[in-house]
Amino acid sequence: MREIISGRILAIDEEERLVLMKVKNRIRQFYFQRSMINRIGKYLQVYRFVQFAINQDERIYRGNKVSDVDYVVKIMEIRHRKNIVYYDIKNIKSGTRSLINSLKVKMFLDLEMSMHPYKVDKTFKQEIIQVGYILIDSNNNEISRYNQMIKPTFHPKITRRTQKFLKITQEDVDKGIEYKEFYDSFKKDIEKYSPAIIVWGRNDFLALRESYKWNKVPSLNKKTRYINLLKLHKNYFHLKNDLGLFNALGLYNSEKEIPQMHDALDDAQVTKEIFDGFKRAINYNLQIDISKYK
Repeated sequence: MREIISGRILAIDEEERLVLMKVKNRIRQFYFQRSMINRIGKYLQVYRFVQFAINQDERIYRGNKVSDVDYVVKIMEIRHRKNIVYYDIKNIKSGTRSLINSLKVKMFLDLEMSMHPYKVDKTFKQEIIQVGYILIDSNNNEISRYNQMIKPTFHPKITRRTQKFLKITQEDVDKGIEYKEFYDSFKKDIEKYSPAIIVWGRNDFLALRESYKWNKVPSLNKKTRYINLLKLHKNYFHLKNDLGLFNALGLYNSEKEIPQMHDALDDAQVTKEIFDGFKRAINYNLQIDISKYK
């Protein structure tokens, strides 16, 4: 069972990530996870008003009874004339809804990467070896699909770990295109459509950023806008941990069972289905049960 706690902060232990508050004439301690502190810690100050949800079951932490904070609802400074709101989950939800509804042309992108060898090699670079993306116009009609294997620049021979995990062969990669051919096609679509690039997590964005440097081509960072759908899920549903791509798909289509094949185009399609379901959910057109991931 969850309980909503409201009141002023009496003290903060930054090292232990504990907040002390007086609740029903009793001083209680509340524990914040590191990820939560990283997100809202700058707003937590003594005497500010805070409202958050907790798990009602207390536990012992460093010899003290604490309650774990599930998510923060609001942080504000109460003033005589006008309160100052530093954080409000309602604003985050409405902002997410506005962002998602405002997107026009969208690119659903997924990458597969080469993997380190079983034996440690500090010189190894993980490179893009497959790219899959789907372009969708503002009316939700498909413009095009892209699916290509990419020859690695630094390590042409892929590792056994890569072959086993992605279920591909060296021949599959050898038949792929050169990185520059992918880059030119990607750049052309970016410049022609200016899409919002929807990805699941940060890894794909980071991999593309590194690939520009490694392959000595002009960066497209200033021309691209990435929407991290995983982060939007975590913030909107106040999740503590990352949600897996196929777990997210199950939220919106529990009847559809798709085996995870680690194929870039397939995963790009899954990302699109998650986006469509998320958009329906945050616009109150679909009810989902997120409780088992909290």
